[in-house]
Amino acid sequence: MMTKTQTRAPRTTAFAIRVVDALAAILMILLTSPLLAYAMLRSTVAQSHTFESVFISGPNNSVIALYQFTYAGHFKSLPMLLNLLKGDISLLGSKIEFAFDAKQACHQTDKNYAINPGITSIEQINCATGLGFEAAHRSLNKAHSSVVNYISALVRALFVLIITGIFMPKTKRTTATISVFGIALDNWTMTDLLSDLQQQCQSDTPSVMKQYSFVNADGLNISMKNEAYRQCLQQSGRVFADGMGVRLACLTKGHALKDNLNGTDMFPRLCQLAAEQQLSIFLLGGADGVAIDAASNMQKSYPDLTIAGTHSGYFNMSNKHADTRGNTTNSKEPNNSENKAVVDCINQSQADILLVAMGAPLQEKWLKENKHQLNCHVGIGVGGLFDFYSNRIKRAPLWLRQMGMEWTYRLLQEPSRMWQRYIIGNPRFLRRVWNENRQLRKMQPTQPQKVKAKTNTHYTPNFDAKRANARRAAHNLGRRLNRGTKRMLDISVSVTLLTLLMPLFILISLCIRIESKGAVLFYQTRAGQHNQPFTMWKLRSMYQDAEQRLAVITTDNEMQGGVLFKMKRDPRITLIGKFIRKASIDELPQLWNVLKGDMSLVGPRPALLSEVKQYSQHDRNRLLVKPGITCIWQVSGRSNIPFEQQVELDIDYIYQQSITADVWLLIKTIPAVLFARGAY
Repeated sequence: MMTKTQTRAPRTTAFAIRVVDALAAILMILLTSPLLAYAMLRSTVAQSHTFESVFISGPNNSVIALYQFTYAGHFKSLPMLLNLLKGDISLLGSKIEFAFDAKQACHQTDKNYAINPGITSIEQINCATGLGFEAAHRSLNKAHSSVVNYISALVRALFVLIITGIFMPKTKRTTATISVFGIALDNWTMTDLLSDLQQQCQSDTPSVMKQYSFVNADGLNISMKNEAYRQCLQQSGRVFADGMGVRLACLTKGHALKDNLNGTDMFPRLCQLAAEQQLSIFLLGGADGVAIDAASNMQKSYPDLTIAGTHSGYFNMSNKHADTRGNTTNSKEPNNSENKAVVDCINQSQADILLVAMGAPLQEKWLKENKHQLNCHVGIGVGGLFDFYSNRIKRAPLWLRQMGMEWTYRLLQEPSRMWQRYIIGNPRFLRRVWNENRQLRKMQPTQPQKVKAKTNTHYTPNFDAKRANARRAAHNLGRRLNRGTKRMLDISVSVTLLTLLMPLFILISLCIRIESKGAVLFYQTRAGQHNQPFTMWKLRSMYQDAEQRLAVITTDNEMQGGVLFKMKRDPRITLIGKFIRKASIDELPQLWNVLKGDMSLVGPRPALLSEVKQYSQHDRNRLLVKPGITCIWQVSGRSNIPFEQQVELDIDYIYQQSITADVWLLIKTIPAVLFARGAY
């Protein structure tokens, strides 16, 4: 009988995940409110209806109406945040399956999903890193088993989308082959690979054994220095891309790889195929006993699997020995009887598929030199997979592979052997890809520019009053929309920050009261837009009698120009005041001024009325817009910048202000605050 705790735990977890989704939905709605308003306006003007619904399959054969705008634009799908807030969908859930109407959605839903569809899904993460062949339901169930697992899965998804997005080209194409360093990579799925292997093994036409190769970033680095290995890859029947590095390289070239193909992921699927189709496999490579253990473990998983034979990879291969990087040296022993014995052993086993695990480039070189003597249908270089399946080396967990970071696990396991391959090799590979792409761009023919013929014809341009008025109206509308969007950005950000920073306000307030008696908040009358006075709020950073002390220390002003008063070691500032001024925490209550509309997030800093009286006519231009919490000179040096230069930077901002410029200045404010440049 199930206990109360057992029945309550899943409900508690589901409720906690629901809370995470709801909080994320509220935050995203606040942050994207300007975009929502813009898209809503576009839909209202362009269409008769602002919203429309599309139907998707929900959990347990239910149907969900997914909200979206009616206009076809970049922000069409933003209303689905309302579905996220309602709990119809999750941040991370099952893959969304669309239908044209509710009836068709019910008809198409043939799976009893217990988890809501998600804005992102495990399938999407797997496809982004080339693991589309991995089953997603186990990872999804694990992600929804606890809040910690759910948040961890969301972090992984965000990491993958950011990394692949950085390398994502403007136009992404899927082609049959992709060339990297002159090596043609076959762009196949795991299903394509297994189907081709089955076809090759069941073919009755006698031919030379077909060689397959997997190549990763390290292998492509080796191919740039080792011509023999390069020729092996170029002459292989098929070459497949392995690893996140090669995937990112292909993305920079404008191509998307379908699946991340490697011997380690292929091996269990190949064993299952061989067991079903009665094909036999020979394992060659590894230390003594490694191949035997790997074969034994796979036969336990697939009882019908036929392992034709095994052999270690330590034997005299030919008259020339290859070192670890594939460079050849003459052998002191001219005979190759050991190599011939291994070839005969493979042929006598009548294996259909030969897997060679000697590491690149040695395995590719051996297959190339001996494929004319081997009777197998297919020979594949598979690296060190026998070590994994013999349980000698543990493979990276699936969640790490989903992030494309399996190499970090190998580095931690064998740092002395792998550090050069990954720490030095990976950046070197990306640099080579960048150089290759740059050379290819230089080689592309440029389109000849059309030269306009010069004429001596003089004409008087016609003036179209209707078009001129339309342009002026559009310009004015653009300015109003920009002001409206700026105001919505101010409201959404100020509300969010005031909510999130409330615990910090309480803590700092207690510290201020403990050190110095008096009010926690300090207010002053400042000059707003068009010199309209308003009350600006700050956390008090000075002693109560600061104004009286100012008359005594006025002669010690360190700010050039005489309009502003600044001292690096102002005796009026308290100990906690020095900290909050250095970290700009004292300015945070001004978010309330932003919410009220007296100030904006970005704009010239509000001046004292006494300072404005000393302004020249030119200086008064900085009063044409609302004052702000941050501005250009705030992120460029703050108090270290003379007053005259502050004015010029503020006026320059007025003539170049835009939402993009405001967002960029807000981003630049973060490091300026963290490093406290020019703050005192």
